[in-house]
Amino acid sequence: KTNRQKKQMIDRMQKRFYIRMLMWVGGVLSSACIAAQDTTGYPGRIDYGYIKRSDARLTGYNATGIRYLPVGKMAVADVFATKENGGFINYHQSDDSYTLGAQTESFFRLSPRIVFFGGISYRYFTGKDMGGSAFIDPYEQPFDIVEYTDTTRGVKNLETYRLAGAISTDLTHRVTLSAKVDYHAANYAKQKDLRHKNRLLDMSVTAGASWRLHETVELGANYFYRRSVEGLNFNVYGTTDKRYYSLISYGAFFGAVEEFGETGYTQKNDNTPMYNRYHGASMQLHIDRPDSFRMFHELTYKQREGGYGRQASARVLHSRHRSDICEYKGAFLLRRGSAHHRLDLHLENESLENLESVYRHESLPGGTTVIVYYDPLKVADKQCLNASIGYTADIGVRNFNPRWTFKGGIDLYQRKQTLSLYPYYRKQTIRYVHYHATAVRNLVRGKNEYGISVGARYTSGGGTMAKDGQYATPGEDQTKPKYNELYLAREYEYLTAAQIRGNVALQYSRVLNANGTRGYVAMNGTLTRGFNVKHLEGNRFVSLTLRFGCLF
Repeated sequence: KTNRQKKQMIDRMQKRFYIRMLMWVGGVLSSACIAAQDTTGYPGRIDYGYIKRSDARLTGYNATGIRYLPVGKMAVADVFATKENGGFINYHQSDDSYTLGAQTESFFRLSPRIVFFGGISYRYFTGKDMGGSAFIDPYEQPFDIVEYTDTTRGVKNLETYRLAGAISTDLTHRVTLSAKVDYHAANYAKQKDLRHKNRLLDMSVTAGASWRLHETVELGANYFYRRSVEGLNFNVYGTTDKRYYSLISYGAFFGAVEEFGETGYTQKNDNTPMYNRYHGASMQLHIDRPDSFRMFHELTYKQREGGYGRQASARVLHSRHRSDICEYKGAFLLRRGSAHHRLDLHLENESLENLESVYRHESLPGGTTVIVYYDPLKVADKQCLNASIGYTADIGVRNFNPRWTFKGGIDLYQRKQTLSLYPYYRKQTIRYVHYHATAVRNLVRGKNEYGISVGARYTSGGGTMAKDGQYATPGEDQTKPKYNELYLAREYEYLTAAQIRGNVALQYSRVLNANGTRGYVAMNGTLTRGFNVKHLEGNRFVSLTLRFGCLF
């Protein structure tokens, strides 16, 4: 009976997935047919990626930048399948997975004063032998809930949806207003005890304006708001005497161990939310000199706050967190005939602290029970830095389509954190650097176009995996922290081990009609090889993606 129920559940999930995929494919093809009735003016030639990087304002936080769309419209739609295998994976990833999905994205100029952007996507992921974190993306959260043992890994499924839209409208010949909404939703589930079901709702909203001081100078500003809620529901299938434990990891797999039951972070049959709220603002400066040289600068500040749980008469707010995020983006573009050069700079720093609630249940006269909170404990102090510099050269650009594209860059990541369970502490520093380069060749022969891309990336890193100590001599009644040394070693090795990644992509496209609609098929393969691997389950990881789509 149990096996039949499991099989029926899997069959229902597969049927639901296939129905959704058919709906998405139908929607994508319908959009292509409708859009193909118009013309871009450059049939069969526009490169969607090149258009987006031809002007940094098209992809900034402030959606007023889409007014500079250099063509009347452009859109891309495709369906894809990805297969991934290998043991060179992080502690929360799968060594055997596949992903199916469909997506479409477009820019459209309704009139000389109004421009729209829209995007929609769906992805279905299934991964085997998955354990580790209970969150969809543990690096988005201030702490982690980790399976305490590595023997409870199982199949996980993830469905992800995205819907985005933006509008830019010229109020006057100098002032432009804009608005943008980006909505994500996801369902995540593990099919082996200790089971969890996650539901994510994540929405970002920006409202902006820009002012052209001069034909060569433009100032912009926008407000940013984001709210995300990921609800976690833990449970087991049927009845069992087996006990399940989770590590409440404040960071670096240091924290407290909790048994699955009626209370706590992993409370049975309780949809406990992890919520985050962001408020922020950005300022932009764009300078367009008459010698075909452009500069774009964007400064952003965000404040993040949130918590895990609910503060109510019968619910517990387990923790609170807050952070400050500062970000800079810079782009420098130079055009010399058919050669277009772009230099990108990016710097982002987040300072986060996590506070664990201290509380107890008190009984009032009449039998009422209330939760009384005391001063919280600071259990984590984290600093995360992302920095990158990248160069792109588009050579032989004609009709918004480069014959050659060369990309190269350096990405730096550093995370410093101090985790505390007084009087014990753990300090960790992780840093790594990516060096990457890619060459792309596009060859046009009549209505046919052939593309080949070859890329490589080398990573090296280091730091301090864990440095444990004590602020003071512990008392006899003070709780000692718990650890998960296996996951600690796996994450540190995955992020810092010397590794090389090679990538090869092939694409064939053909103009389908006089309006410029171009169908394409593309295949992309990636191989990652790690060196001196000791704690991971392998030193290789392979990914293969097949795409079918159209540009119009």
